[in-house]
Amino acid sequence: MGSERVEEYLEAIFKRQAKETPVSTSALAEDLKVSLPAVTDMMKRLQDSGFIEYEPNKGVSLTGEGRQKAVSIVRRHRLWERFLTDILGLKWDKAHEEACRLEHATSPETEDRLASLIGDADTCPHGHPIPDKDGNVPEQGVRPLSDFKSRQKVCISAIAREDAVVLRKVEKLGLKPGSVVSIDSKGSGGSMKLKFGDRKLVVEGDIAEDLLATPFVGEEREVSAEEAVPISALRAGESAVVKSYAGGRGMLGRCLSMGFTPGSQVRMIENYRRGPILVSVCGSEVALGREIAGRIMVSRKRP
Repeated sequence: MGSERVEEYLEAIFKRQAKETPVSTSALAEDLKVSLPAVTDMMKRLQDSGFIEYEPNKGVSLTGEGRQKAVSIVRRHRLWERFLTDILGLKWDKAHEEACRLEHATSPETEDRLASLIGDADTCPHGHPIPDKDGNVPEQGVRPLSDFKSRQKVCISAIAREDAVVLRKVEKLGLKPGSVVSIDSKGSGGSMKLKFGDRKLVVEGDIAEDLLATPFVGEEREVSAEEAVPISALRAGESAVVKSYAGGRGMLGRCLSMGFTPGSQVRMIENYRRGPILVSVCGSEVALGREIAGRIMVSRKRP
């Protein structure tokens, strides 16, 4: 029984358990794109290894040992996704495919360095929480967008299926995690009409199922020049002054070492909107991943 295949099954069971417990073998066959007999055979092997509890015709659930191993795989996968998108600039559909390969060959030391490099990000690019080193996974309290009613305002939190086709459709709509939308109406086949900023969108029923959201609580307003915004919000050519850091001591140390001290003047050179940004600070040009750039707070300088 190959270790990579075992990890793939445990990861799939862990993700499915967010929707159903116990997990049906037919659901796993669909998720892993394998035959039902192949899943059944693997369930017996995983049970013999102590990773799962399995009853034919009822389903499967992870044991404590199985969950620990599954969460470790998920953590490595989502750290790689964040690195690949924020540092290397890969599109989020390609990053998922690459992370599926890299997660199996990541040592604990590499995992720690990844987490440090991306600033201990809270979520992967698709909005799913990154488990911490102790195996804790924050609850997001999300529901499919299709569950919400007309006239509700919601915040898109995550993309349920990290399928390349789905991710490309969502990217085309512009509905990344953090997007706030208003539901205008719901149509036949589960389609939805949304208002997103000054745009009106029509979302297909299957995509509405895959967009996970929470009720929007807050007030949208214009940000004044004096207010602190993430450095990633600057446009090319804009200048600003570093104000603070939205992170712990690790983030503070990294920012200081790169020259982003409070009061430092910075200028945005290139903001590619996906992938790293290029900033001038203290006479040097520095490339920042989007996760780090989202935590350095600056105040725009008046023209």
